[in-house]
Amino acid sequence: MSEFHVPSSSVDWIKEIVDLSVPLKSLDTPVFPGYPQPLKAPFTTVRDQGYSSFVWIFVEHTSTHVDSPAHFFDQGATVDRVPISKYVGRGVVLDFSKKPPRYSLTKEDVAEAISHSVSDEKVGRGWVLLFYTGYTEKSRSPDWLDHPELSEEACNFIASLGVNAVGFDAPSPDHPPFPAHKILLPKMISVYENLTNLDKLLGKRFLFFGAPIALAGGSASPVRAFAILV
Repeated sequence: MSEFHVPSSSVDWIKEIVDLSVPLKSLDTPVFPGYPQPLKAPFTTVRDQGYSSFVWIFVEHTSTHVDSPAHFFDQGATVDRVPISKYVGRGVVLDFSKKPPRYSLTKEDVAEAISHSVSDEKVGRGWVLLFYTGYTEKSRSPDWLDHPELSEEACNFIASLGVNAVGFDAPSPDHPPFPAHKILLPKMISVYENLTNLDKLLGKRFLFFGAPIALAGGSASPVRAFAILV
């Protein structure tokens, strides 16, 4: 992980905590076409049993979530087998909100955005690259799937950096044939989808946290992603 030290004696170094997660709502959550809506049903109630609990049914890839290598590869690591360190890191937001629909981000696009966003440090191991596209706001419109995507060359460049993860405020970092998933996941670079509030992190120094539920054998898991500004 890149050198990035914070005081351990107090929490005074925390400037702000930004929630990056889209709520997972029963029968009211934007889902990838073909996926079922999540469903919440009461199991116990305060009135009848003295305590409340619910049964939830949802696809792993619902709302804000992280993909594991097993999502695209039969023998790939499942979400519980990916080192927990891969779900945390120094973060930077790259602004691609002005790109046209389905724009294919090049190596040069990503490299230039990194240089403008982090001019005094080298992005590499231990970092998390977050791509601000503005498409979470379009999740209930026909335009939701027209988000920018990572080209194959951009994915290879990102893989060469050795970062911990990438994340998009869109339903995916790519479109068929899914170069981002096929290139990044085998290299244990986690892929976050359906993030939100990335615009609040532009130009800021922060730590990213996006730990999944330890779903044994899971191909993905919903997460409560957030950033700590320092």
